[in-house]
Amino acid sequence: MKKLTFLVLICFGIHLSAQKFSKEEKELIETNPTEMMRVFNRNNPSDSVVLKSISTSIKSKHKLTKLLAERMLLSVRHEGGVGIAAPQVGINRRMVWVQRFDKPERPFELFINPKILWASDLMQKGPEGDLSFDERGFVMRNYAIEIQYENLKGQTKTEILEGFTSVIFQHERDHLDGILLTDRIKEQENMIFEQASGKSDLYFLKN
Repeated sequence: MKKLTFLVLICFGIHLSAQKFSKEEKELIETNPTEMMRVFNRNNPSDSVVLKSISTSIKSKHKLTKLLAERMLLSVRHEGGVGIAAPQVGINRRMVWVQRFDKPERPFELFINPKILWASDLMQKGPEGDLSFDERGFVMRNYAIEIQYENLKGQTKTEILEGFTSVIFQHERDHLDGILLTDRIKEQENMIFEQASGKSDLYFLKN
């Protein structure tokens, strides 16, 4: 994929208006409300359809959004992950949890309807895994990104993420467009990156 297309995909994504929760979504979110939700697995054909689908926006102040967020957090903590996206628990909505390695005590933080407004040319290379399948691999991600999102109060926030927290955010944000890390690995196979001067894990995408 050419550089321009690649950057458009990671920086913007498709914006879809928030719609009412479907009957199926309500049932999935409200069943066993105090327990974690099952993490979907790509090797399961029906799960794979959900994981590869584009998610729609979610109403940030809705009571089911709050319940979904609580149950997703239980799931990612139980699985020992550093992030999780709503499609990974069967809900194709634009919401993710990300562990903030850039904050004291590394708390998890919720991002509702997240967008990437800007991404640095400087890239970082690192290993990634996923709660939804066993494959692992090295992926290039933008070192710094400017993001916009909502919280559960409906407030819109904007901030800059860097380093590993930025990587986690980009990984989970990809899930909302049905993009898996294995897709990124395959996409980057024919891309040429040149190492940033004196930095072993930092690169620039070569034209």
